[in-house]
Amino acid sequence: MEKIELLQLINFGERIAEDEVETLDNYFVRTEDWRLLFDNNIDIVYGTKGAGKSALYTILDSKKQELFDKSILLTTAENPRGNTVFENLNIDPPTTEIEFIRLWKLYFLVITVSEFADWDIDSKKFIEIKKILTEAKLIPVQKGLRAILKACRDYIKQVMNLESIEPKMGVDGASGMPTSFSLKVAFREPDNNELDEGMRSIDYLYQTLQEALEEEKFSLWIAVDRLDIAFSENLELETNALRALFKVYRDLTPYSNLRIKIFLRVDIWRRITEQGFREASHITKTTTIGWKKETIVNLIMRRLLNNSIITSEFNINKDAILNDYRKQEEIFYKFFPEQIEIGDKKPKTIDWILSRVKDGAGVVAPREIIHLLNEGKSEQIRRIQIGQNDLENDNLIGRSAFKIALDKVSKVRLEQTIYAEYPSLKKYIQKLSGEKTEQKIETLSSIWGISKEETRSIAQKLINIGFFEERGDKDDPRFWVPFMYRNELEMVQGVADV
Repeated sequence: MEKIELLQLINFGERIAEDEVETLDNYFVRTEDWRLLFDNNIDIVYGTKGAGKSALYTILDSKKQELFDKSILLTTAENPRGNTVFENLNIDPPTTEIEFIRLWKLYFLVITVSEFADWDIDSKKFIEIKKILTEAKLIPVQKGLRAILKACRDYIKQVMNLESIEPKMGVDGASGMPTSFSLKVAFREPDNNELDEGMRSIDYLYQTLQEALEEEKFSLWIAVDRLDIAFSENLELETNALRALFKVYRDLTPYSNLRIKIFLRVDIWRRITEQGFREASHITKTTTIGWKKETIVNLIMRRLLNNSIITSEFNINKDAILNDYRKQEEIFYKFFPEQIEIGDKKPKTIDWILSRVKDGAGVVAPREIIHLLNEGKSEQIRRIQIGQNDLENDNLIGRSAFKIALDKVSKVRLEQTIYAEYPSLKKYIQKLSGEKTEQKIETLSSIWGISKEETRSIAQKLINIGFFEERGDKDDPRFWVPFMYRNELEMVQGVADV
């Protein structure tokens, strides 16, 4: 088969997990993070953008039946794709952290009722929970998470309005006279009269849920992902929502059969805790996704060998390769060049890739690896089509194609991640265009035209988002721009002169 035909047939997959729900399981890397999550040893998964949080979430969601067979019910609090469930909260947001705590607790209860119903679980205690929520008009007629969230939000607004008038009564809109609003779920302990009227506290409902799970010999996992886009339009809203979520996680910890699984970006966690967050000390069942050379090579090989045209054309035993790391490296160098830049002191291709896509914190994200491979493939096809085929032996992507692909990865990373999510820092980054790759406080101050004190503050923010790698020491800090951002900014290798 001609090389260009082969290239046109192979696919390295999508760089965003939500876009490959149907195929991700075919080449998903079962890392230690996945094992810890699936075995219920961790609840909170941190990671940089593109590190694989959503891949873990997507695979977890695909294992519902397998989890059910292990007596675990899994329900997800967010749509895996498309518009976020929480989109409308940006229009009419809860105004306080307390409101958000109530919203999370109520929302989790109602989606749990839907999950129980899907699995035909109808214990007496579950029926009691459902009856109370139904009487409170918290079970919407329209199905779907968005409808559930709206019902919970409307209920809480009614509760907050009543509490602002008088804790135990409402006011009829027409007559202005007190009326008994169907407050079936309270966020405090009801008195005896209220109990007689059928009111129950949110804590009572969670205790009943725990008892229902114990009776049915099940555990319940509630997974929450895509928090980086759920409240991205409003940082204050995001802070209130996520701090409240972690407080709810803490509050629900005593219920042993109930686990909240949260997938969150490291930079967002840093942002919501930078002013202090006492609850952080109670959050211990966590992991931060990290990728090593070996797992990255394994990721590339799984995606490459998932193409049957490759395994058949070259007579490759896929399982034998994936079970032996040495063979994975051998196959890697069969299809990719030994070096991108030729020379005794130049790195081998795997190391070149890792060094070129890591950020200032030294983090290598699979998203950028996959993007580099896809862009490299497209560029190699273009080069063959115009008569610039520089491929050697069985190589699929050549040196020149890799270099040009890196330019595109650099551009997308800057525009779609850094500039899009941190617009206030864009002007400082752009002023580094054409400058040296290693800077000092004095040189940055001159480039940016601001005081040294302001420069330190901006430089620290750029370190926090992974644009700068901090070098030197406290008395003489240096700020080094990773390779990933240099190409688009056309920066020059070297140390800036003071």
